[in-house]
Amino acid sequence: MSNELPYGGVFADLYNRRWAWFAQQAAPRIEAFYASRSVASRNRSMLDVCCGTGQLAAHFLERGFTVVGIDSSPYMLSHARANAAQWVEAGTARFVQADAADFDVGRGFGLAVSTYDALNHLSGPDALAACFGCVYASLADDGWFLFDLNTELAFRTRWNGISVQDDEEAMIVSRSVYDAANRVAFTKLSGFLRAQDGRYDRFEELVPETAFDLRQVERALRAAGFVSVAFADGADPQALTEEPEAKTRVFVVAGKQDA
Repeated sequence: MSNELPYGGVFADLYNRRWAWFAQQAAPRIEAFYASRSVASRNRSMLDVCCGTGQLAAHFLERGFTVVGIDSSPYMLSHARANAAQWVEAGTARFVQADAADFDVGRGFGLAVSTYDALNHLSGPDALAACFGCVYASLADDGWFLFDLNTELAFRTRWNGISVQDDEEAMIVSRSVYDAANRVAFTKLSGFLRAQDGRYDRFEELVPETAFDLRQVERALRAAGFVSVAFADGADPQALTEEPEAKTRVFVVAGKQDA
């Protein structure tokens, strides 16, 4: 069974329209991090884990990278292929339906990424460790893995309540709750999205997330084989922090060799 949420078609359309901003903001900061590493001068390949609708991939494709993106949702992948159509046609982009905890799409990537707390959606520590193993096997010997996570602080302070967004394009109701005893959060998203023909399509998605202990995250990365593991501010993978649990979002920076 897939550990990722197989978002439906209407929700994938909503995501493509409304929530591409996170990848678009993160992309240049991830690129700057990678450019500061020696591997970047000789390896311009990227693996995008849980690629969503492909905006992060497009940023790197525009800069001459080859990219493979994986996602469990065929609807998300359809948008990703459309957003990167010229590079898919040229053969420098490939988007594959796969489970983040069980995949093999090749070897030798210089950079692997996963953004917008996608790995929080994995079902627990075993699935996360399995993901790390797959990523490690995919990277070149001097490759790097960058991903962001919501911390438990985020779930404790932000995941209990109801919000409503309502405009001409969409009406979105978000209901969220955090179960601290089991370190799991749930968000139910429902509403309507305006289609191209003017009618409104209904969507409803239940989004589970896991609040991972960041010490366990580091141990799992090292168990997978990563030598260098550090935590950074969720807005910038180069802004390292010694107190990641005090942040609501962190970047995790893992290298197969010392930094």
